Amino acid sequence: MNDDGTASGRFTRSSAFMRLRQQRMNQPPHGEYLKGREWPASGDRSTTTLSPADVGGWLEQFVIGLRMPGAFWAVERYDDGAYTLWTYSTDTKAWASADYVPERQEYEVVQSGARRLWDETEAAYRWWEEQGRPGFDRFGLTADTNGGRAWLDSPGNPAAVHRRA
Repeated sequence: MNDDGTASGRFTRSSAFMRLRQQRMNQPPHGEYLKGREWPASGDRSTTTLSPADVGGWLEQFVIGLRMPGAFWAVERYDDGAYTLWTYSTDTKAWASADYVPERQEYEVVQSGARRLWDETEAAYRWWEEQGRPGFDRFGLTADTNGGRAWLDSPGNPAAVHRRA
């Protein structure tokens, strides 16, 4: 704790823990995002060269999570090693799917809603690459009575993106 009432420190590694029932986010069911329509519902199709596998590690998800507040992920796996990475927005009911197929170099993406969640994922990943792919130890958190702020290398260099409601 600092004299000004703030607490600040670096992350040391990833953390995984089981949340208490009252700490868990209530995530709407998948069908609520599609609004009762068959997939791809109202989604816009495109392709990407960024593999869903490249954004699925602990570190990558940590960084992307800092850059994409209000988003959460789910994976739908298939028997042949392929899977769909779903991204949902809790604030706008936007969604995106990115299909990973082994041995492919391009991946199908479908996005729907006010937030272009796969575009945000790519932007967060590229930001991390531009910073030199920093590890957990270069990120930190400063907390005060107004909440917490994540940073890269120093408290004056924000790492998180804050969305306006």
